[in-house]
Amino acid sequence: MKKNFIVVVMITAAFLSGCSLVDQFEQAKDEYLETRVVELLEELPEEEPVVAEPVVEEALAETEEVLVEESEPVEEESANEEKSAEEVEVTEEVEEAEEPTDADMAPEETEEPEEAIVESDDPGIYLGDAAWSDDMETAEYWPTGTDQYSSAAYENGKLKITALSEINGWRIASTPVLGNAYIEADVKMGACAETDGFGFIFRVPENTGYNRGYLFGVTCDGRYSIRKWDGLSGENGTMVWLQYYKVSEWINKGKDQTNRIGVMTLDGRLLLFVNGEKVDEVSDETYAEGFFGLYINRDRTENLNILVDKVSYWTDPQEK
Repeated sequence: MKKNFIVVVMITAAFLSGCSLVDQFEQAKDEYLETRVVELLEELPEEEPVVAEPVVEEALAETEEVLVEESEPVEEESANEEKSAEEVEVTEEVEEAEEPTDADMAPEETEEPEEAIVESDDPGIYLGDAAWSDDMETAEYWPTGTDQYSSAAYENGKLKITALSEINGWRIASTPVLGNAYIEADVKMGACAETDGFGFIFRVPENTGYNRGYLFGVTCDGRYSIRKWDGLSGENGTMVWLQYYKVSEWINKGKDQTNRIGVMTLDGRLLLFVNGEKVDEVSDETYAEGFFGLYINRDRTENLNILVDKVSYWTDPQEK
């Protein structure tokens, strides 16, 4: 019994001493942990940059990946926009290329002048380009100066002929002899009255001193005539009327008026034109060929003058 009591007492003492050791261990542990926590807290600021760097790199890497992933659609959209722009440019080019298809109207525009040329009875138009033409820019084909009947001089790109007598005066062009031909001249007459006039002298034979031929002309009061002249016949020459003064609606009458006169010679046929219109035709076979020129006839007006702007001729013409 006593032995059992002693054992119990020893066990109880050991237990109590063990509890004391446990408390001491727990106390030492707590102190150690507190000390270690303090040390760790003191060491923590130095370790933060090391720990933070991979986080930042990962964040940057993730950001770059996100940017790359987000930029890809932008590139696609840019490519689509460029493609759309190219498609628009191609479409515009196609539309621009299609605009000239209106050229189908070109034949209609070219047909109108052709029809006008075909339908015209004006020899100056339907005969085409003249064989010879003088626009009076240079003093080359017409004699100038003064004689007892008229004077001639170039003024401002025109040939001015002035009547100095009541007898017809003329100037002969220095061109070849003409047989069948159409001759035309644009002439303006200044102050005038009644039978004051001008016109062509044509089929003037060679070696006759320009003193034979036909005279076709118009007057200030709107009449035309054609005569046959032989200055070598009789004492004062012989003038024969093939058509006496006759009124024509096609003549621009009065002072300062311009008329385009023309004569077509077809063997013995003499066709007379004023401003592109045929006014008459006569037949005579006295003179078959010769030179031509311009005459002026003063009946009423002192110092009657004409201004010759252009003279042309066509050889071997065809009647319309």
